[in-house]
Amino acid sequence: MEMGFQSALYFILLLLFLFLLCPLLQAAKLQEPACGEEVCGNITIPSPFGIRHSCYAKPSFRVTCNETLNGEKPFINVNDIDLEVLGSSFSNSILISYPVTYINCDHINEARVSVNLSGTPFFFSSDVNYFGSVGCENLATILSNGTNSLGGCIQPRCDDGASESGCFNEITGNLTSYTITMTAMYPDSNRCASAFIFSMYYFRSVYPLPTGISIKTTHVPAVLNWDPTYCGGA
Repeated sequence: MEMGFQSALYFILLLLFLFLLCPLLQAAKLQEPACGEEVCGNITIPSPFGIRHSCYAKPSFRVTCNETLNGEKPFINVNDIDLEVLGSSFSNSILISYPVTYINCDHINEARVSVNLSGTPFFFSSDVNYFGSVGCENLATILSNGTNSLGGCIQPRCDDGASESGCFNEITGNLTSYTITMTAMYPDSNRCASAFIFSMYYFRSVYPLPTGISIKTTHVPAVLNWDPTYCGGA
């Protein structure tokens, strides 16, 4: 009899606990932002990207909200490259902070560097991105498949050894993987240089190089597109 009373009391307490817990769970659920409205720092994460698992369909669209020296910043990972998300852009595209490629510098002595986005839904569209390079007296070239030229430009001569210049030009075709090469135009032109894909929409168009870019620039805003028909696992 006593055991039956304890069981009944336990059941009543359980129902009371669930009754009190249910409004709390509903309130927490209501406080969660809708997909496409999640926020990290001051950036709203556009769909199909998401921070919560229920907001991104594929791992490639997963956003992590990381603490940095400048506060919280959203990042996506593309082939082991962490790219900061700067915001939404056009249809099927997102604005990212893209690292520049250094060539013939102290930390890298190669004159040929490759970038590969294969195996992901992402690519760089030539409709909204340009190819740029900082340096002196080099022919900077961007190639697909290591052989087919998609664009390039010749850096001007630098009259004094300390000055930095550069160039930019349009690219042709959408880029999933590409190779950047530097070819010295003069015997003394194999100094430190950089090359990058960038979106002209976020710079003032001037010759020979957009204002705000120098050899000290480590990242530039670029538009990353994705293929909505991509069926891979990433």
